[in-house]
Amino acid sequence: MRAYVLGAGASCPIYPLGGGLFQAIDDHIKRCGPCFDRFHYETDWPNLKEWLAKNSNPLLRQAYRNGNIEQIFTVLDLAEGLISDSLSDIFIASKNGAAAVRAAEASHDSLTNEIGEYRRQRNILLWAMEAFFLDHNDDDFKNFGSDDWKDLREFAARLQAGDVVITFNYDSTVERVLLDLGKWAPPDGYGPDIVLQKNEYDETPVTFLPSAVKVLHLHGAVGWYEKPAFSPSFDPTSGAEGATPRTSLSKVPLETEIALDPLLLRGLGIHNVDACLPSRPPNESQIMLHPSFLKVYGGEGRANPIFSRLWKDALNALKSADEVTIIGYSLPSADSAAWTLLHTGCERGKTVVVNPNKSVLMNQYANLLKIPMLVTPMTMHKWLDSKP
Repeated sequence: MRAYVLGAGASCPIYPLGGGLFQAIDDHIKRCGPCFDRFHYETDWPNLKEWLAKNSNPLLRQAYRNGNIEQIFTVLDLAEGLISDSLSDIFIASKNGAAAVRAAEASHDSLTNEIGEYRRQRNILLWAMEAFFLDHNDDDFKNFGSDDWKDLREFAARLQAGDVVITFNYDSTVERVLLDLGKWAPPDGYGPDIVLQKNEYDETPVTFLPSAVKVLHLHGAVGWYEKPAFSPSFDPTSGAEGATPRTSLSKVPLETEIALDPLLLRGLGIHNVDACLPSRPPNESQIMLHPSFLKVYGGEGRANPIFSRLWKDALNALKSADEVTIIGYSLPSADSAAWTLLHTGCERGKTVVVNPNKSVLMNQYANLLKIPMLVTPMTMHKWLDSKP
């Protein structure tokens, strides 16, 4: 069995590298014109950019000048975390009497008023990023035959039954090429089992051939949503008493933590739907860990339990693999979870790093994997050409 770890370089030029993501989102939002999808494209987005450019916080101003979406999100996430912590302080203060509660509430209100705009602008940036990936996924279906996909198609052709792809990307490019070759399908290809039905109105189950290759998205993916607890036809507010019957719950196995947006499936060329999410989700519970130095994988904070399973599966795959190939992943120094995963799961003798950036190889991977300093920088295309 072989394991492959993919970063943004594996999906480029179909999708931008991390440093170009903000500009790509900006270009996309401006092309869309006067749209509204939880925010107004023509007004809210320009206001966000102006707010970042002229912000009194020098960190936000510089992150915006850098065009680095990970830096921008990190500052916004820190503000969000401080607001949440101050809310928790009110509960803690309740143990010390009414005066302490009033003081904690006043502190929370003051903080919220002062940096509450951070929360609003953070939401706009999140929504814009999600819209970019979902719309791009639909475009991918039309552009799948272009030369930009040549390397990914060749990569997918070389994958064998039992191989595992571990990806830090949000896009579905690798699934698309594997699906085209009959090596992957949504019901079991992401790891957790997913039940598909014929369409929104026909609940006839749909089966696919088992996935020969698994794809593990360690930061979530476009079109992933939290699985609804109840079946679409069940109304939990109907006044029924007693224990909830199993038939009222989602048809998907209880241990499955995700549901797939119908737009994601349609973008992959699949006109069936997830049985527990046959129509577009009405909420914003998308499972996508946005680029930030303050990612919430589990424990406190709003995180889906799918990440615990995915990261364990990824570690097991790395440890049991005969070969590990890391393609186009720059291993950001701030992403300590990824650093720990690769440090724990990869061995020098069986690990190959495919990256055209010599600085990344020397500064990130040389120490992590004890790789000799003279590793040759290599693009994915060159690596594919070098393989028999």
